[in-house]
Amino acid sequence: MSAFKIEVNDNGVAKLIFDLPGEKVNKFSKDVMIELGEKIAELKSNTSIKVLLVMSAKEGIFIAGADVGEIQEMLNKEGDQSQEARDLITRGVNTFTELENLPFPTVAVINGACMGGGLEMSLACTYRVVTDHKKTSLGLPEVMLGILPGWGGTQRLPKLIGLVNAMPLILTGKKIDAKKAFKLKIADAIIAAEFIDEKIAEFVDTILDDKKKKKILSKRNTTKGFMGATQNFLLEGNPLGKNVVFSKAREGVMKASKGHYPAPLAILDLLQDTYGMSLKDGLKRETEAFIKLVTTHKSVVKSLVHIFFTDDAVKKDIGVKMPDDYKVPAVNHSAVLGAGVMGGGIAWLFSYKDIPVRLKDVNWDGVSKGFEAAQDIYKVLQKKRKLKPTQVNMKMHKISGALDYSGFKSSDVVVEAIVENMGIKKTVLQELEGEVSNDALICSNTSALSISEMQSVMKHPERFIGMHFFNPVNRMPLVEVIRGEKTSDESVAKLVSLVKKLGKTPIVVGDCAGFLVNRILIPSMNEGMYLLEEGCDLEEIDKTIYKFGMPMGPFTLADEVGLDVGYKVAKLLEEAYGDRMRVPEFLGKIVEGGLLGKKMGKGIYIHKGKSRTFNEGVQKFLPAKKSNSITKEEMVDRFVFTMVNEAARCLEEKVIEKPAYLDLAMIYGTGFPPFHGGLLKYADSVGVTNVVEKMNVLAQKYGKRFEPCELLKSLAKDNKSFYDL
Repeated sequence: MSAFKIEVNDNGVAKLIFDLPGEKVNKFSKDVMIELGEKIAELKSNTSIKVLLVMSAKEGIFIAGADVGEIQEMLNKEGDQSQEARDLITRGVNTFTELENLPFPTVAVINGACMGGGLEMSLACTYRVVTDHKKTSLGLPEVMLGILPGWGGTQRLPKLIGLVNAMPLILTGKKIDAKKAFKLKIADAIIAAEFIDEKIAEFVDTILDDKKKKKILSKRNTTKGFMGATQNFLLEGNPLGKNVVFSKAREGVMKASKGHYPAPLAILDLLQDTYGMSLKDGLKRETEAFIKLVTTHKSVVKSLVHIFFTDDAVKKDIGVKMPDDYKVPAVNHSAVLGAGVMGGGIAWLFSYKDIPVRLKDVNWDGVSKGFEAAQDIYKVLQKKRKLKPTQVNMKMHKISGALDYSGFKSSDVVVEAIVENMGIKKTVLQELEGEVSNDALICSNTSALSISEMQSVMKHPERFIGMHFFNPVNRMPLVEVIRGEKTSDESVAKLVSLVKKLGKTPIVVGDCAGFLVNRILIPSMNEGMYLLEEGCDLEEIDKTIYKFGMPMGPFTLADEVGLDVGYKVAKLLEEAYGDRMRVPEFLGKIVEGGLLGKKMGKGIYIHKGKSRTFNEGVQKFLPAKKSNSITKEEMVDRFVFTMVNEAARCLEEKVIEKPAYLDLAMIYGTGFPPFHGGLLKYADSVGVTNVVEKMNVLAQKYGKRFEPCELLKSLAKDNKSFYDL
């Protein structure tokens, strides 16, 4: 079946309509690109055409980009894939060049998401028009896959809007909406989606009029955009300014990527190399840069592509098996019980997604703090110009406060976010059940306490479920959906759907102490403390783990979370799992000594603004230093393999069934380095047999906590990997 349809009216206005059969989105596969080339040749031979409109027949989607599945298939092959990569890129470059060279003007009508190759194709058109459809967004996300835009994106975009404006889009993969695209002059016009036919007809009349056409083209000034014309000219209009641009960009890339991600650095090299070069020569350099990146850094690209597909699978997964005709009940009103930092953050999230939320606490001071927490997040968004003051005001009005349960009867979902105390939670949940409607979903934001135990005191335990947000709510993408023993399938499906509506990533996990992420992470945090206890230099430990790729070392993270909070969770896990999660005694003494972390200005580090220095006051809580010869490699092994061991146990116990979902949870919940592909992908890359051998050595030196679990030993014996499960 054809992916494209050509229509030509009596006035010479042609439409090339993209509608990929059997798919929800339009994307460029090898076959689709070949067909596009054929259609362009057909259009070229039609002398009656005066203008071509490139459009999509799919709602909310223009073109999603290249078929990443074909890239993954190429990467999974053994041997040298340079020729296959060359064929893939050359096919797209040549096709878009043919589009660009058509003997009549072309207009990309972008009414929905326009990503990657879709944006690159639109850049090859003479004009671009965007609609104000809520799903209209533009971006070049290739860098997120470890590659670069190879179909002209690195060459045409800077030529269109200027280097300073183009670099942030190419280097970060960030999406922009229709208004920003028009402001940057990527788009020549922005029109109302409701009147797309009429407005496009007006635009066509304009570009077919020489005087009016010149007016549109004159607005494309590459010295304008995010900055003023003078500032942009000074930055990229002369050799010295150009060097400043690239120097600052490289500095920013290194700070963000720590040098672990080759794609943004390769993009910078390419942009610098081709700056001022002709399009023809620039495209050749772009092709060579793409091939070099894919072949030289294949493992990183494979890891990031793997994460892309796992994330996509989670987005499509409803968490349980339900009938095909099942429809998830809508969530139109919400409530949050407990207005602390987390409660306020959760209330903010509901309001941000335009779901009215009732925020309850025991006194008005508590409610006020919840409002302040929400307002603080909105202030940041306003400062970054993500929202206007009027929008912030409207969204804040979605939050209302109360000291009683008034308004809870109309709530479709209630999130409990009170103190982490099982007895108090049980009492409150029993009370809450009588104050909500019979079909309301009740969730707990607990980070470690048993959902099944809380269910035991409820009249309708089937509608109770864990909804574990990670702090800070506005930044952390993961939400653990915890199923208790009596939680119904309907409750799981409803919560998974809600989490997606809130813009978060839901991972369904079983009920156990610490659930999934904290259960896996805490042993590694303990291991950092053991290393310190054994005489290793604290800052050296943090730097080593940071260099491995974690967003921060164990002590920096402990201070960020709050030593008291971390200690409390760690003790709960020690109680549940015994010696393998024993918390070093000195940590309790530090907490008792009032060193609680960044929130108090003092913890393991002394915090002043953005700077931190080791807190010498911690020394008195530590045992006498021992001489040690622990290598950095061993530090990493101890830190990571404790996580691998606990992750394997979680698979054994069916806390989670898919290794890929576990890896995504650790990436989104802890920042485990994506370039490693995830915790279990990393173990597979090292080799499970090697992991087990190293752990046996560590067990002899440091005790039973390093003894490999049965699943690890079984995989090693059979020479299998986690992803063989």
